[in-house]
Amino acid sequence: MKQIGYILFWVGVFVLRTDYGNAKDYSHVDSIMRICPAQHTQSAESIAKYIKSKFDTENDRLRAAYSWVAQHITYDLSKMYTGITYKHESEVVKQVLRTRKSVCFGYVVTFKAIVEYFGIELITVKGYTKQNGRIDDIPHAWCAVKHKGEWRLIDPTWSAGYFASGAFHKRFSDKWFLVPPEAIIKSHIPFDPVLQFSYFPVNGNEFAAGISADSITSRFFSYPDTIKIIEQLPEKERLIAENRRIISMGDNNRMLEKHIENNKISVEHIVHNENVNIFNQAVTMYNSATSLFNRNELKTAKLKLNEASETLDNIQNPNKSMSASIGDLKKMIKKMESQIKKML
Repeated sequence: MKQIGYILFWVGVFVLRTDYGNAKDYSHVDSIMRICPAQHTQSAESIAKYIKSKFDTENDRLRAAYSWVAQHITYDLSKMYTGITYKHESEVVKQVLRTRKSVCFGYVVTFKAIVEYFGIELITVKGYTKQNGRIDDIPHAWCAVKHKGEWRLIDPTWSAGYFASGAFHKRFSDKWFLVPPEAIIKSHIPFDPVLQFSYFPVNGNEFAAGISADSITSRFFSYPDTIKIIEQLPEKERLIAENRRIISMGDNNRMLEKHIENNKISVEHIVHNENVNIFNQAVTMYNSATSLFNRNELKTAKLKLNEASETLDNIQNPNKSMSASIGDLKKMIKKMESQIKKML
């Protein structure tokens, strides 16, 4: 059975901010990407190829991807408070490129899809934000990139314009390009504390109160080591570990609770698909035993039945439907084993 994952479409709102800037002048990059020909924007790959044809450095290519997404995607206010799910990120990217509209997660995965062609290390960050001293009541998503050996944050959604008086106002800004972790934590906090990229991450209460990480000396967190471990973990273990880290911070708000629950649901889907794969392996073994039995190769058939039975024992926490199927297959295995015993 093909594994199915579900992606929550993050919908964070925003206002125009002017806290951060970039020393380098990227106006030439932004100008080129503003008039990128339509024939080069049908897919993330075609955009990436166009960028590669125009820019030679990793820095300019990263900026070009960010600039195109922020300048050409409009925030979709109609989706602001609706939870939209897609089975794969690729479906989100196709929809965004077709409609040129999205909420924050669409901005992020489209940017990610382009940047991946450049071999740049990038992480999708999910969390929530604070504006004008107030916590926003819906989640948000942004990006982390490994840039010149350091982690920097990019928010293409907040760079696309701003939300005011019930409307989205398209206005490109580069204020959210390659923002240092210690600066972006003033307005953006990830659900997963490791993605603060700080040895002293703040919790939700400290974030709301504007307490800086520098003043928190009792909570040490070796984020570089943790990130290295995370990169090696299978998705299920990664989600379980993420929930442990979130809970350890002692936060408790509706968005965090929902994120933890979403992670648990994703783990359940992964476990179910793992169980389906194991069950299908056992079925294949049973069918092989049946063929051997019909050819009167009884001893080999018995060994194959034992293998099928042991495989079924590897299934963990099956749901009700799976438990019933396991029970039926075990009965069939025992029935054939009994027949073989009588014939030997």
